[in-house]
Amino acid sequence: MEKKRYLTVVDNGFLITETKKSPKHIAGLQVYQKPKNASKTFVQNLADTWSKEDTVCAPYNLVLNTKNPLSPYWTEYKNFRASEHVKFLSLKEGSREELYELISKLHEPIMDRSKPMWQCYFIDGLSKDRFAIYFSFHHSVLDGISAGKIMEKSLSKTSIEKGRPPFWAMLDNPYNKTSKRPKPKLLDKLINIASGNAKAAYGLSRISTQLCLEAAGLTKNAISLPFTSAPTPLTGSVTAKRAFTTASLPLDRVNHLRKITRNTLNHIALTCLDGALHRYLEYIGNPTDATLTITMPVSLRKEDAKVGGNQIGLVATKLAPKTDDPIIRLREIGVSLQAVRHQIDDSPAASIQAYSLATNGLAQLFDSTNASEILPALSHTIVSNVPGPKNALYLEGAELLGWYPVSTLGPGHRLNVTMFSYNGKLDFGIISASDYLPYLNVLGRYIYEEFEELEKVIESPDMGTALLAKKRQIENHPKGNIET
Repeated sequence: MEKKRYLTVVDNGFLITETKKSPKHIAGLQVYQKPKNASKTFVQNLADTWSKEDTVCAPYNLVLNTKNPLSPYWTEYKNFRASEHVKFLSLKEGSREELYELISKLHEPIMDRSKPMWQCYFIDGLSKDRFAIYFSFHHSVLDGISAGKIMEKSLSKTSIEKGRPPFWAMLDNPYNKTSKRPKPKLLDKLINIASGNAKAAYGLSRISTQLCLEAAGLTKNAISLPFTSAPTPLTGSVTAKRAFTTASLPLDRVNHLRKITRNTLNHIALTCLDGALHRYLEYIGNPTDATLTITMPVSLRKEDAKVGGNQIGLVATKLAPKTDDPIIRLREIGVSLQAVRHQIDDSPAASIQAYSLATNGLAQLFDSTNASEILPALSHTIVSNVPGPKNALYLEGAELLGWYPVSTLGPGHRLNVTMFSYNGKLDFGIISASDYLPYLNVLGRYIYEEFEELEKVIESPDMGTALLAKKRQIENHPKGNIET
């Protein structure tokens, strides 16, 4: 008998909203250092070995059945061949720029729904004896947190350990773990459903009331009002062309600033991103004085919940009013994020998810009817933070140097920024609709520069007063510089 795994409303949403211009797969880019004295064919041999591994476990053997579009489900694919999913490519010049251009092109096409929706590319030829792996999967199958946990288990904790199976062939795949919770009886199920619906209705009405109060200017403690974002090139319709780049921040220095200022990692990272986005918009000739807003995916997965599928909510929040003072920016962002955190903690997960479906469904409607060109966007961009492994990982003796997310664009959004913490670094994966947001590498550079400025200001004796005064004097000087 055919085993069916039905999709949730959220999972199915990624299928319904997918178009050729806006594919809904997500990916990861891993950069590795080859082992010492590795053969010239090390990466090719590794790709060949993986392409012959036809042992497969869910979710990597699941194919979509949509005979009933109102109730799609996953079923096992009987003719799985790893060679259809694993490919080998080689760079010509070996530069980061060439790698990012390749990743942009690999990320553009929509996935074939007649087979398990994932791909894995081994990319050889990076400078300094490095190589990369790009692995993509449809968002309806996994969220970023689940995929990261599965991929992590396929890697080794030491350079000595070798021979671990590829991520799709692990028999102890966390996606397939059985729950330790006892199965509820029918009466308990009915009670839980009724209780859950009541909590969701209460939570949703509470969120709606607080948003109405905020719209009337009577409170500032709720999730930010959606669809109030000022027009910028960050929002609107998209084409299929993509651009990808990265940035990285050292976690030891980020944590040092976090402790000094009593903030979180997200506060520090978003402060840098906010300043970088304003500078980037100015660089491409479209500056804005408006406060930028972001949509943040928040995990609603319980600690002992099964890995797989999508258990996320999407909430909008404001960043900081435009300022050249990173201390003010950090303070304002801290206030905004604290308000969102309180809202999420005080609301049932079902109500957050219902709110997310309602607002993003409306955003998708605007996008599908091209109304996103004239109506305010849900937010200016999507920004998420996925926790990753704290220590170094290895693949057949090759050390994993960096792990960068490659996400998808939401309705009405032309930019997505996803952060992933790994082995002492906070890696940013940045994807955009390149026809509207060119020179994406500039944004990556600005993120690090904004971090350096924040660091200097926080650690200066006068909290950056003299530094900012000199900066403003330079910017306001007719020739753009002054004598020092």
